[in-house]
Amino acid sequence: MGVLRFEVARLEHAKAIESMRIESAADLSAKLGDGPWSGSTKIASIRERIKCADTVALRATTLFVALDDDLVVGAVAVSTYPPGFWKQQYWNSGREVGLGVFGLVVPPSLQRKGIGRFLMQGIEELARSHGIRYIRLDAFSANPNSNGFYRAIGYEERAVIDLRGVGLVLFEKSV
Repeated sequence: MGVLRFEVARLEHAKAIESMRIESAADLSAKLGDGPWSGSTKIASIRERIKCADTVALRATTLFVALDDDLVVGAVAVSTYPPGFWKQQYWNSGREVGLGVFGLVVPPSLQRKGIGRFLMQGIEELARSHGIRYIRLDAFSANPNSNGFYRAIGYEERAVIDLRGVGLVLFEKSV
């Protein structure tokens, strides 16, 4: 692995992002059984997110990638527009804008090599550069690997909720 770069996803990255999502969903389904992570991903929606990126206000969901040379080795989406089920009382300073993290993905063959940590550090720097003090995310409660990862990099558990039968752990970090 060479020197990683963190940058806004471009249209030419869409197929690689789709492939990583499909591979990761299959891997999680094999390890944990079928679950909400088993769903499919659509390249059209990935391309649409790339086209509608909002790097100024981060209000629209914006995709970022980790690149090793020109190879996409991870991806993540961010937005300051929170999902409706993220209630203000779950968070420190719930009325304050936070940067939401969605769909972090690293191919199973490249996990545990620092790519996820690199992406999250990039997001933390992005938040600081936009004057945003909190990073917020949710992870499936049934996935101990992702929950352990977020705890290991300093995210605090704020709540465990049930969303239409799916358990989610809500994490937050002050940056």
